[in-house]
Amino acid sequence: MRNFLRTTERLTDSVSLFFANVAAVILLGLVALTCVDVIGRYFFSSPVVGAVELVRICMAGIIFFSFPLMFLRNDHIIVDLIPIFRRGWLAWLTSVLILAITIFVAYKIGGRVSAYAVRAFEDNDVTEYLAIPRWPVVGFITVSIYAAALTAALRLILVLSTPGRVREEHHEEGI
Repeated sequence: MRNFLRTTERLTDSVSLFFANVAAVILLGLVALTCVDVIGRYFFSSPVVGAVELVRICMAGIIFFSFPLMFLRNDHIIVDLIPIFRRGWLAWLTSVLILAITIFVAYKIGGRVSAYAVRAFEDNDVTEYLAIPRWPVVGFITVSIYAAALTAALRLILVLSTPGRVREEHHEEGI
């Protein structure tokens, strides 16, 4: 069973890394778009038409495509106000509870976003200036939210497989 979990974790890590790489490529495109827009605006008095729409789409992509890897590696921001919740059985129980809530919330948000994607497809909803169809963007966001929920579920299974112990996270200090 442990070998299956480890293999599944490696596969899920690869898929999540793919999503993160997509987010990185989108970020690179956003940087290029911003540079072209600034140069065009200030040197040629000709900004990129629809740059605001493209920035909104890129920001949504960066945020939501980062979710699966963040959920799998537990890269959330943690504030240790009460350190006892981060050790022993209490830490394990807290992790199980937080992961269960995370899965539930991600599933509910994914359902709402997928309903919006279907509605945008049915209504042929497009952006204001560039007339970009909204449903593919919202559809990709839906896929990444459900992928994040699945990676959180895998993480929950991994935590449940080691009762009383919380897996040590390998974080670099000073970042």
